[in-house]
Amino acid sequence: MKPVFRAEEYLVKAEKAAVVSLIFAMVALSFLQVLLRILFHSGIVWLDPLLRHMVLWAGLTGSALAARYSQHFALEAFLKFAPRRLHRPLEVLASLFTAAAAGLLFYAAWKFIREEFAAGSVAFYIGDFGVKGGWAEIVIPAAFALIGLHTLAGIFRPKDHEEGPF
Repeated sequence: MKPVFRAEEYLVKAEKAAVVSLIFAMVALSFLQVLLRILFHSGIVWLDPLLRHMVLWAGLTGSALAARYSQHFALEAFLKFAPRRLHRPLEVLASLFTAAAAGLLFYAAWKFIREEFAAGSVAFYIGDFGVKGGWAEIVIPAAFALIGLHTLAGIFRPKDHEEGPF
């Protein structure tokens, strides 16, 4: 399992870099848009839809990171009231349920993305260049796949290997 955990850690580093980069870019671009509106009473037309998609990407990538560090919603209430000997089985049950839900949501999101590509929808335009809806939203099935992967790996991860997200 060590190679799987090592590969997952590289993936987590890439996810962290993506979230930090997206947040930095969103702050900078939002500030630019505000400056343009104040100083020139205008702005970049395509920047607002781009920022909305960047929020989607940052949020879903962050949710995958939360799944890696088991900071997502789980059966915490049950664990508090359950006997100590049932904690581990309930944690595994919660992880299996989370992974199954992520699998179903991955499947639905994948169908949605296929339909977006088939329809040829455009999420927004940058000048004459149309950003396809499928590419702008491909993060949805990717995030659910990552959530499932991190959750399943978490079942086998030793408890002493848990550290915070940063």
